[in-house]
Amino acid sequence: MSGSTSSLGELIQTSSPASGVRVITFNRPQKRNALSTELLAGFLAELSAASKDAAVKVIILTGSGGFFSAGADLQDIAALDAAGARSCRYLEDLCHGMASVRKPLLAAVEGPALGGGFEVALMCDLIFASQTRTYFALPEVKRGLIPGAGGTQRLTAALGKFKAMQTILLAKPITAEEGLSHGLVCQLFEDGTVLDNTVKVAADLAANATEAMQLAKEAICRADSLGRDDEFERTLYYITFGTEEKKKGVNGFLKKP
Repeated sequence: MSGSTSSLGELIQTSSPASGVRVITFNRPQKRNALSTELLAGFLAELSAASKDAAVKVIILTGSGGFFSAGADLQDIAALDAAGARSCRYLEDLCHGMASVRKPLLAAVEGPALGGGFEVALMCDLIFASQTRTYFALPEVKRGLIPGAGGTQRLTAALGKFKAMQTILLAKPITAEEGLSHGLVCQLFEDGTVLDNTVKVAADLAANATEAMQLAKEAICRADSLGRDDEFERTLYYITFGTEEKKKGVNGFLKKP
């Protein structure tokens, strides 16, 4: 129903601001919308519900409190070693849940998208961002980790090897303007208006022929996936969980005041 809202443990909020459009919001602003295990479970439940709802044609992902998402919750990561990460298949459910959605997924990025938050945006079909508040970064190497939800694969496919190396090895952020110039970002909007403008785009998409739109997405995603090896990345990601670099990097960050 247009204008309706709901929340799931307050960590995930949903709304339907226009016909055929579902907005799913990460709502953990005190932790910069970090993707905790609980938040991810709620998100995947709402994503699955929207995917199965025949009235929903387009899904928008966004974050509250001026942040898209700071990425994985380091408290969760700190508790896992390599065996534990492999055993629980950390982040695998997120990757599979996003990949299973046939409907267009739009990222309305108002503020920073870091680590796993950036990877969630990269899993979407179109990214919209604010002119000055938004930037994208994959800082995992600073914590003794690597991107583990497709970041090394999707960013390389989108921007090429050398820009991916700069972003990941040097942990150099990508500004919204850079993202637009490289084709990563679809369109920039004035600060504070990204979600409203993305809803307008989504409403236009929702008026399109549903099956044709989904088949077009499937074809494009198939072409994109041919150049990726997500399982290889995830295997390397789990290896980093057992290193001393990871322990020092994550624990050192968590001890910061």
